[in-house]
Amino acid sequence: MDVDENETWCRLKINAVPLLRVIGQGTEGLQEMQEEFETENEGVAIPTQVRWLANPRTIRKMRQKGVITSSLVVFVVKGSKVTHNLINKGNKAAGVWHRVEAFTSAGPDSRYDCCCGWGEIENNCSNKPKCGCCLGTHRISDHM
Repeated sequence: MDVDENETWCRLKINAVPLLRVIGQGTEGLQEMQEEFETENEGVAIPTQVRWLANPRTIRKMRQKGVITSSLVVFVVKGSKVTHNLINKGNKAAGVWHRVEAFTSAGPDSRYDCCCGWGEIENNCSNKPKCGCCLGTHRISDHM
């Protein structure tokens, strides 16, 4: 059996991943980035595919319109020590350091993308969009 007793799996996110280098290559761009994470950061093993936090089609359209140049990716690592090191030091890919944060998916203690209400699920939200970043009448994800 490959699973260690009491192992810790942590979900992390990286902000400001440059789209020019990664998006538009299908999943190959993210696979290459994942390999770079594992190669350039001692002790980092990512057992599942690195994923965009938003819908890749939406990200691609926003990039083509010139609205965004970077976005967020989410990945999983094994071990609290590795997690702690990544959050404190960051993650290196293609020679560039990226800030790493803990990632918490939607739940009672999370804010929703549309109206920035607490603990809401997208399909249940009937409020008008309100950005938690600039208070504009758009989703906060428009800034990503």
